[in-house]
Amino acid sequence: MQGAVSREHLDYYLDEFTFRFNRRNSRSRGKLFLRLAEQAVAVAPVPYKSMVKCYAEAAAAAGADHKI
Repeated sequence: MQGAVSREHLDYYLDEFTFRFNRRNSRSRGKLFLRLAEQAVAVAPVPYKSMVKCYAEAAAAAGADHKI
């Protein structure tokens, strides 16, 4: 399906939509990008498997050490 959003990705899609909507009239988009880049460097990466429900449930069932 083109243009569809699965249930497992819906929260992330809505977060991205909200982020873009709230900044649609910003006059300092360059600063926003700089802050986003700084945040991306400062925060540890989140593995795709921990964001997708089927992988997260499997990891929880297996007793994974990291928090999802």
